[in-house]
Amino acid sequence: MDIKRVVELQSERGVKSIGSEVNKKSLESVIGECRRFIQSNLEGYREMDALIKRERIKNLIMTYVMTNNPLVEGFIDEENRLDVNRLVNKLIEEILDYGILTRAILDPSVYEIRVNGKEIKVEIRGRVQDYTDENGNVLSFESVEQQDIVIRKLLGDVRLTPKDAIVNARTVEGYRVAAVHNSAIGADPEDPQGSVYHAFVLRKFKKEKWSLSDLARFGTISDNMARFLRLLPAGGLTFVTVGPTASGKTTLNNAILQAVPPSTRTILLQNPSEIDLRFKDVLGRVYNDVLHLEAKEKENPTHSDPTMENLMAHILRLSPTFVCVGEMRKSIEFKLGMQIMQAGHPINATYHAEDAYGAIERYLTAYLAESGNEPPNLALASLSRLLNIVIVQKFMRDGTRKVIQVSEVVPVDVMDIETDRKSIINDLFIFDIDGEPEYNEFGEVIKISGRHKRVGKLTERTVRKFRLEGVRSSDYEFMLEDPKDNEIETYTGNI
Repeated sequence: MDIKRVVELQSERGVKSIGSEVNKKSLESVIGECRRFIQSNLEGYREMDALIKRERIKNLIMTYVMTNNPLVEGFIDEENRLDVNRLVNKLIEEILDYGILTRAILDPSVYEIRVNGKEIKVEIRGRVQDYTDENGNVLSFESVEQQDIVIRKLLGDVRLTPKDAIVNARTVEGYRVAAVHNSAIGADPEDPQGSVYHAFVLRKFKKEKWSLSDLARFGTISDNMARFLRLLPAGGLTFVTVGPTASGKTTLNNAILQAVPPSTRTILLQNPSEIDLRFKDVLGRVYNDVLHLEAKEKENPTHSDPTMENLMAHILRLSPTFVCVGEMRKSIEFKLGMQIMQAGHPINATYHAEDAYGAIERYLTAYLAESGNEPPNLALASLSRLLNIVIVQKFMRDGTRKVIQVSEVVPVDVMDIETDRKSIINDLFIFDIDGEPEYNEFGEVIKISGRHKRVGKLTERTVRKFRLEGVRSSDYEFMLEDPKDNEIETYTGNI
């Protein structure tokens, strides 16, 4: 039944709130309360289609109003009764109408919205382009005031001000927003007196859960790479996936982690939740032993608040076998990750780095920042014994995403590090450029010519780990021989 009709029926039945001046609330406070109600009750938002999610939110708005009957200034009649129908419509407008951006937010093909001041760009199927209307006309904000209204709705309780010029938030739909106030935006030198707009990026989460077979068919990885990567969780290996922002790390990790055995006690910690490891039977029952934790950012947190740091410190009390940390950002998180590894638990995480050795350096730098006076070479030797595999992904200029390096980490002694620090890396696969790039008539790169190539074999340390975890030798024997010049990687998805 239509929401408006439900409210009308409820009103006809006398569902009106009567109260005093003392109980009246401002519209702004009720919008905040309603948003928090939605965020705490919108379960399974990742799996919902955008339009279905929108209807679900509308229903939650109606439920909030009918349950709480807030007396809102400007929505009360002469008998001090709440006009339910008008308030519900106003809340829907304030919470779900993003003006010029509404169509992009509802469009499932748009993965990311980038507002570079006045101008708007969108990422569609790996390509960044101007935001246009149905007729192909380029759209942009007409005024700072128009943009302010949209940003306020996107950020909710989070305020973007000159004092708080850099903020992160989530929309009621769960989309991530990173914003910068216009006080931190450089003025246009050709129009120094012109209006200065804010900037922000809204990133959605992909509804599709792609498998390693899918990624092989797309050319992100090869068939042999997929066969190897699916062994990492079952083989008890600690592995990290690194790359720049928007390179596809989470999508790849989600595909790899589908290979976690159902009987493996898995703790998944994210901020925000993007990977779902719930394996369900035909009745919808979750049959694998997995616990999903979601960290929350909070100013001046106590030790009991569910921040990333507190949850990572608490994880070992939750009987984990395998720990997955969605993304490591702060130095303390790298230190706590090291402690989890030192306790004997394989972990998986993503973070930003350019290549495999850069991933080691990034981890080491962050760890040492929190570890007092520990000698760097000793810390590096410890990390080399704990970390097994580094996967590097890149968003290519032709719009594709490629895993450009898969490397094994080789344990080294402190004395060996003194002579050759890079001996810690044993490359297994690379993306090999084999020709000149192709351009279109606008000078844009449309194809980077290359193929994946196996360049190394597994060391005995990884083989022993596989054997200890019961992985069949037939599953990894193709990684035990030296690579041959005539080896050709395929992209069939038949793994």
